[in-house]
Amino acid sequence: MNFTVLKKRYTFTLFLYLISTFISNAQYKRLDLVLATPNTEIFGQDLSKFYMYTDRTFEGQPSKPWQGGKYGYVRNPKRTNSGILYSRFHEGVDIKPVKRDSRGIPLDKVRSISHGTVVHTSKSAGASNYGRYVVIEHDWGYGKFYSLYAHLADISCNKGQKVRPGTSIGILGYTGDGINKTRAHLHLELNLMLSKSFEKWYKKNYVAPNRHSLFNGINLAGIDIAQLYNEYRRNPVITLPEFISKVETYWKLLVPNNGIPLIMKSYPWLGSKMDKANGNPSWEISMSPSGIPLKIEPNMKKVTSPTISWVKFSATPHAWNTRSRLTGTKDKARLTASGQRFVQLLLWK
Repeated sequence: MNFTVLKKRYTFTLFLYLISTFISNAQYKRLDLVLATPNTEIFGQDLSKFYMYTDRTFEGQPSKPWQGGKYGYVRNPKRTNSGILYSRFHEGVDIKPVKRDSRGIPLDKVRSISHGTVVHTSKSAGASNYGRYVVIEHDWGYGKFYSLYAHLADISCNKGQKVRPGTSIGILGYTGDGINKTRAHLHLELNLMLSKSFEKWYKKNYVAPNRHSLFNGINLAGIDIAQLYNEYRRNPVITLPEFISKVETYWKLLVPNNGIPLIMKSYPWLGSKMDKANGNPSWEISMSPSGIPLKIEPNMKKVTSPTISWVKFSATPHAWNTRSRLTGTKDKARLTASGQRFVQLLLWK
């Protein structure tokens, strides 16, 4: 047998062994989560005191709904036969300041949500829609996660700095697009990284330079950090794989088996039924509505290109529920051009 084939089989078998060992023997660390600002109203009865509102005009009526500051599909309302649907996804949460000076300038310190390492600081307010922002890497024992703190007035930490829960990293502000002093807030995210080959993928798909290396927002998939805070308060030993396992699956994708999907190398716990990964022609990837990979399973169907294998029934366009990565309605869907690029990012070598 060809030595290269033997080597590939050995590498694949070894990786499967490592996955099973990882899943059964992983020593997870506690999240040790703390709030990112002095605003504690996330646990209160009036959430309008926690979330910064958005300015909205819908059907000619202006409003300032605080719900627009939540995580999820909370923006760009559309009236449908099933009621009002929100078609724009918000990756994080927008947190109100609790203290301002006499000029209305926010004074709240922004703090690291847990132990970690500062991996990116963007100190130029005009270099991103995020304005000035910081990214911190966290390693709780099951792959790296990344908290992101955006629209900062000032950054007081440096790349490579080790931080603890509550370490001050900057001041809440209103840098970035579409924000003024009145709507100053902290935009907070907690993310998986989609690809370590992001920069190669980016150069193929964009003309403008990438100023943020792997920590460009396009390469980060945010989870519902507000819900995580509440789950953590009830169960301080919860893990992120456990939390993510409860997220809704909206669509499933078959991709040819050209080796272990890159995203699974970063997050081995995504692998499911890996004892059946022996000569499988394809992988099936379960996706959340926002595009978080939830599970990867071996599949015996043969496909030559990424193919939708299942989608949740929806009477409204799937584009509104998937960040325009799918097109179609009801139980039929296919990848859009944007969706194809997104899948390429997940699989990029």
